[in-house]
Amino acid sequence: MKIILVAVQLAFATLASAQHSHPNKNALDNPLSHKIEVSSGSEKTVTYHLYVSDTTVNYANNKIVRAIAINGQIPAPTLEFTEGDTAIIYVHNMLHHHETSTHWHGLLLPNIEDGVPYLTTPPIKPGGVRKFVFPLKQSGTYWYHSHTMLQEQSGLYGSILIHPKKEAHTVDHDVVLLLSDWTNENPSEVHRTLRRNDPASEWYTIKKGYAQSLDKLISHGSYFQRVKSAWTRMPAMDLSDVYYDAFLVNGKRSIDLSQYKPGDRLRVRVINGSSSTYFYLNYGGGKMLLIAADGLDVSPISIDRILIGTAETYDFLITVPSDGAYELRATPQDISGSTSVFIGSGEKVMARDISKPDVWNMNKMMMDMTVNFPGRMKMNGMNHGATENTDMDGMDMGGMEEKNKAPKKVSQEKQSQSDNQYPAHDMKMDDGEKILDSLQKQDHGGHNMESNDMAKMKLEQDSADHKAYGQHRETKEHNEKNMDHSMHDEMADHQIGQDSMADVVFNYDMLKALEKTTFDPARTKKNYHLTLTGNMYRYVWSINKKVLSEADMINVKKGEVVQFTLENTTMMNHPMHLHGHFFRVLNKNGDYSPLKHTVDVPPMTSVTIEFAADEDKDWFFHCHILYHMMSGMARIVHYEGSKRDTALATAPLKNLFKEDRQWFFYGNFAAKSHMSELQANYFNSRNAFRLEANANYGGQYEAEVSYERYLNDWLRPYIGFRGLQQKYYNVFNGRQTFEQDYELPVLGFRYTLPFFIEADVSVNMKGRVRAELEGEQWLLPRMFFNWRANTDKEYHLDIEYMLAKKLSISAGYDSRYRWGGGLLVRF
Repeated sequence: MKIILVAVQLAFATLASAQHSHPNKNALDNPLSHKIEVSSGSEKTVTYHLYVSDTTVNYANNKIVRAIAINGQIPAPTLEFTEGDTAIIYVHNMLHHHETSTHWHGLLLPNIEDGVPYLTTPPIKPGGVRKFVFPLKQSGTYWYHSHTMLQEQSGLYGSILIHPKKEAHTVDHDVVLLLSDWTNENPSEVHRTLRRNDPASEWYTIKKGYAQSLDKLISHGSYFQRVKSAWTRMPAMDLSDVYYDAFLVNGKRSIDLSQYKPGDRLRVRVINGSSSTYFYLNYGGGKMLLIAADGLDVSPISIDRILIGTAETYDFLITVPSDGAYELRATPQDISGSTSVFIGSGEKVMARDISKPDVWNMNKMMMDMTVNFPGRMKMNGMNHGATENTDMDGMDMGGMEEKNKAPKKVSQEKQSQSDNQYPAHDMKMDDGEKILDSLQKQDHGGHNMESNDMAKMKLEQDSADHKAYGQHRETKEHNEKNMDHSMHDEMADHQIGQDSMADVVFNYDMLKALEKTTFDPARTKKNYHLTLTGNMYRYVWSINKKVLSEADMINVKKGEVVQFTLENTTMMNHPMHLHGHFFRVLNKNGDYSPLKHTVDVPPMTSVTIEFAADEDKDWFFHCHILYHMMSGMARIVHYEGSKRDTALATAPLKNLFKEDRQWFFYGNFAAKSHMSELQANYFNSRNAFRLEANANYGGQYEAEVSYERYLNDWLRPYIGFRGLQQKYYNVFNGRQTFEQDYELPVLGFRYTLPFFIEADVSVNMKGRVRAELEGEQWLLPRMFFNWRANTDKEYHLDIEYMLAKKLSISAGYDSRYRWGGGLLVRF
């Protein structure tokens, strides 16, 4: 029997390897998904076999790189079920040297099946197989991915489609669109680059054209703003940590849906399966009807644009047009590329371009990043609150260059028709169907493809509303500062979707559940304030200033209602995901606040979620930006009294903590005409070993090896050994002294001052005290000025120009070794 099983595995591996040059094959058509259905009365068992194996891909720059595939394809096969089915999924690990795992993102299932290695589920060892069995209690759009190290970035992700027992919307076809980001670099190298503390850590920003260099700050009029933020040790602004070589939809740069007939109604299921990218989604055919969020149906809303956080899913109804191929475009938040889906046949009609962000203007950037929660950002210590809304909620009044421009190939007359449509709030299910007919079942020449009297009546009413609104708009602008908040909200809601000068931009306050989501008020409620913290300078991400391995678990009792207030004190968006539960995202809809499994928490905002503690085991809660989670932004939600499953006996929890305790190595070597320099660092989130050495070609040198411990983000005492043979200035007697010592212990501390100036104070066993300061100024996108000075009256000035990520030209002056220049190589 074992021989037969091995033979079957080898057969599937052979088939998978045959497809390695075509990893983008449509999952729904791929026989390797190996789907088996067995019915027993009204119940159905659906079985899949998934084979994880190494592969190669060529997604960008005509470069073949290594990846990991499931059944020979990236993304992995779409797993399709019907609500009430029982899923049986065999995951075969055919990797030679690495464990793997599979997490079923958003599914409510037994704890042991959740797929977080060492916490809920044992990892799948090389050559091993794991059988997952769970009932499908829900319907909707979900996905699955590896939860082992950085494998998700290498290709281990796929989509899940669960049909409801009873359809709420009539559609002709389901279309699953899985968005992802791709880098040709090894993901481990990406993570190491982010953790470096040298110019190489800025390489991704340079590649994207967002260098925070002196010339850029001056030209954008934001130099003094940068000085102010640097004084508080706030790093330069950025939207996304990583430079990606490609953005993909279903594993391709773009796809077309020309196979569908004009008038067909599509349920477009969009999954953000990226590792660290937020995507803007907009459509060349006008507004989209959003009908589901994170797998659950919501009150339909008509929108022009949405920012989809990492790991979120949204469903839309779109009707296939009759007069062209209309672009559905996903654009990363930093506008560093895009990926497209063309709906229909014929001439392409492009979606609107989204303006590049002004990353040099921090205040404007912060406002742009809070699109999902407008009006909540704290400015200058003031929290504008979750209940305050401005006239801008749901509308994008910035970047008017983009907003007032009609899609390419679409006339201004057609654009006017798509802009004057329907309000986005408080729509019933029937309204959603009518809006879809009106918005999308047109031939884009102003004529409906089918008669719809109700849609016409609604258009006429909206036109009248819009005209009346225009008459009072000027008066409202003069008086809105004195408005009562409740009236302000009402008018803001009315304006959304009515102003032809502004697109309807999605925000969470638009999400409204179809039924009340409140919990029994008699249940005990427990509140936790969780501060999302981090140090971009060191690239350490945490909650309440502690990484996962340092923190206590979040203790809950079964039967409680647990509320998390998530306060983001960082400059990055964080998509927070809770395993095993859906939670209420408390918004302006009160009792009808939506249920989600992943929520975006924008910079400098607070978001409150709550969930029913109805489970009985431990579950994972973490930021779904892969590199943030791996750097420590995670917690374990622990049910009091729960015990670990016996299947985890050989999978100790301490192995999970190794992720944020991971050690990194980096350094550089400079060979110049007057001296040589070597720096090397071996470190993790709390500890570091450092080697620094320099020498000229006349026999003078200095070298130091030290161990330092981070007590907080900025202060670290150290102990080490310093060897030197050179002249130095004695601060006690004011004389030049020649010293030669090969094994001299030193004690000291290092501290990061404002403007990221590094201070180093040390004393050796002979009582010699030395204080040193060093810093860096970013002059031009690829040029840096470095300086160093100490109390021995030594100083060092250096200009570095980056030729590539790992290679620079370096030249300057050293008080000991004089002028010179050469090459600097990073490793």
